[in-house]
Amino acid sequence: MSQRLSALDAAFLQVEDRQNRMQLAGMLIFKGQAPDPQHFRAAVGERLLGLPRFRQRLQQSTFGLGRPRWVDDDSFDLDYHLSRIALPSPGGHEEVAAHIDHMTSAPLDLSRPLWEVGLVEGLADGFAVSLKVHHCMVDGLSIIDIFTALLAPDSDLTPPPPNSPAPRGLAPVKAQAPSRLRRVQGAAKLLGQAPTSPFNTGDSGPTRRTAYVTVPLDSIHEVRKVHGTTVNNIVLAVVAGGLRRYLTRHDSMVDKLHAFVPVNRRPQDARGSLGNQIGMTYPALPVGEASPDARIMKVVRSVGEATASGQAATTATLMRLLGLAPAPLARSLNRAAQFNAGMFNLTVTNVPGPPGPVHFLGSDLELILGSTPLTKRHALTIAVLSYNGSLSFMVTTDPRRVPDGSEIAEDLRAELESLREQIALTSDFQGSPQ
Repeated sequence: MSQRLSALDAAFLQVEDRQNRMQLAGMLIFKGQAPDPQHFRAAVGERLLGLPRFRQRLQQSTFGLGRPRWVDDDSFDLDYHLSRIALPSPGGHEEVAAHIDHMTSAPLDLSRPLWEVGLVEGLADGFAVSLKVHHCMVDGLSIIDIFTALLAPDSDLTPPPPNSPAPRGLAPVKAQAPSRLRRVQGAAKLLGQAPTSPFNTGDSGPTRRTAYVTVPLDSIHEVRKVHGTTVNNIVLAVVAGGLRRYLTRHDSMVDKLHAFVPVNRRPQDARGSLGNQIGMTYPALPVGEASPDARIMKVVRSVGEATASGQAATTATLMRLLGLAPAPLARSLNRAAQFNAGMFNLTVTNVPGPPGPVHFLGSDLELILGSTPLTKRHALTIAVLSYNGSLSFMVTTDPRRVPDGSEIAEDLRAELESLREQIALTSDFQGSPQ
């Protein structure tokens, strides 16, 4: 079965280059002994290959003037996509992060189905399953659905419904090129310009470094309830406060940073389908604000303004225009939009995982980690993922420009703890006799 990529999916191929691979990566960390490799192979094959996209590869259009198509891979070899990895001793936090570094730095082969799964052994008290998928195939929410399929207790999977984007001929693409260029320029002007910061200056390199921390999800809810807002807003406030700590220590303070925050536009009845159904917003993170309470209020206001402004719809249109364009025109559109550096300073994603415990081949899942790609001339992404009462912050950096991503990860933990301590102090003060 052949299917043309949607315009939004194709856009993630257009913005990719050799230094900036549009790949999503994740690790599922389990307690207990690793499964038998053949049992693992059978489970992955049974559960993931029920999704047709996992057997398909890209077929480029003639002369690159149309969107690629997904076509069945007649030479599909499951073993090519599977690996068995042994972490070096002691198999702790640093060794896990180093493996994710390798995953995110190595490119997928665009001539084959765009995914890899690994059985990772040698963890201090368990094992892990790693997954890497190209962004043209999934967004953050659908990669969670892939995890869910992998962790399913049986193989009775329902393949996702295919998308049906209309094919486009070469003449309409050529005729609409000037109009598309003007529309992209107009959309970019609506989104504004981000300030210069250590996170969006200079050329990107191909190497990635990751660091992560985990916190109780209840700690986020504790702060959320006091301030009467959402989990997502508190996550962004924690990021703002954590980056304030980092920028202050490195004498690089700015008044605010603009975060690129993907927004789910997938209807609930479309859960389980692959592909991208997202928009993007660019709320301001008030890192220059010293007061934690004022920072939270400013984040809430900025997120509300970004939502009300229609940024998600505007950027989805912009990305679709990039995806509809032939490769030479797409490069012009990309430059016109200043998508590579001008609109934002960093990326922050927040994706909910399973709210309760799940298992794989008899082992309990302890933690889910996710990593999102860096775009051109950007050096920092923060991927936030919840699972069963815990929240992970995965910091991915370009080490040539931000060599100390582990500092940022610890700054995020410290900021959340500071917010909780402030709540406790306020509660103690209000409860003390006057």
